[in-house]
Amino acid sequence: MQIDFKGKSISVKDFDCKFGTLPVQRIAPFVNIFVKVTNGCNAGCLFCSNAGSPTPGTSFNVQKLVDIVDALKQAGIRVNRINITGGEPSVVSPLVCRILSAIEENGFDNIHLHLNTNGLLPQSQELMRHPRWDSISMSLHHYDLAKLSDLYGCPIPNNAFAFDGINLQKVNSSCNLIKGYIDNAEEAHRMLDFNLELGIPRIGFVALMKVNDYCREHFVDLEEIHLDSIPHVYFTKSMNRGLDCKCSNYLYNRDLKILEIYMRNYANPNYCESSLVYDGEYLRQGFQRDNIIC
Repeated sequence: MQIDFKGKSISVKDFDCKFGTLPVQRIAPFVNIFVKVTNGCNAGCLFCSNAGSPTPGTSFNVQKLVDIVDALKQAGIRVNRINITGGEPSVVSPLVCRILSAIEENGFDNIHLHLNTNGLLPQSQELMRHPRWDSISMSLHHYDLAKLSDLYGCPIPNNAFAFDGINLQKVNSSCNLIKGYIDNAEEAHRMLDFNLELGIPRIGFVALMKVNDYCREHFVDLEEIHLDSIPHVYFTKSMNRGLDCKCSNYLYNRDLKILEIYMRNYANPNYCESSLVYDGEYLRQGFQRDNIIC
C-alpha cells in the first residue's frame, strides 16, 4: 500500500503475513523505524561488512526524529516499533540515551535495541541495563568464549555471560550460522541448551549474507541444520510474504523450560515495505542511500 508522506510516496504494510494456506488478513497501516545511530563498531567480525568501522563524529538531529514520528502519527500511519541500531549502538551510548529521553518525553512505545556486536562487552551490557527498552536483540554466535573472541576479533571478558542487572526476559539472541562454528544440528542443539541455561527465552538462527569472500566461503544454509532432527524441537508455524520473505517458528522444550526459535528461510534484500531508516540527518524508505523521503 502506498501512502503520501511529506510529498513522497512510501510503502506501508496493510495486510499481515500469510499463515499457511489461510487468506491474508487486512491490518491497520504501519511502519517500523530503524534509527541508525552510527556506522562505527568496536568489533572486527570477518563476516560483517561494517567490521572495525571507525565511529564518525557527525551530528545527530534527535528533534527531527521526534518530529518524524509525530508526523507519521498525524498522517494516520502507526509506528509499530522504533529500532535503535548501527553499526554498534553502544559505541555512542550517550547519543542513544538522549534519544531515549526524547522518546520518553513524547510517549513513544515499543522501543527495541539491536546490538550488532555481541552484548558481551561491558559498554554493551551497560546500555542493555537502561530501563526504557521493551526488547533487545543480542548477537551470540557461539557458546564458547574462546571461539567468540576469535570470531569477533576482540577479547571477551570471562564474566561476559553473567548479565548482571539485565532483564533477560526482554532479550533474544541472534546466532549466525558459520562454517566451523554453529554449522550442524549437534552444534545448534548446544546453542539451544546454552540459551536455556543463560535464561534467554528466544533465539534466532540466521544464514550469512554473502557480502564478502569470508561469508561466501563460510556460508551455511538453514536447511543444513535440520532443526526437526533435534530432540524436543517442535515446529509451530510458518509465515510468508510470497517471494519477498518467509520465516519459520519452533519451540524447544527441556526440563520444563521453553525456548522460542525463529528462522528466516529466505529474504529479498531489496524488500523494504514498511521499513523507514533515519540516520540522524535523512529519513529513507529501506536501506538504499538515494531513497530520501525528507
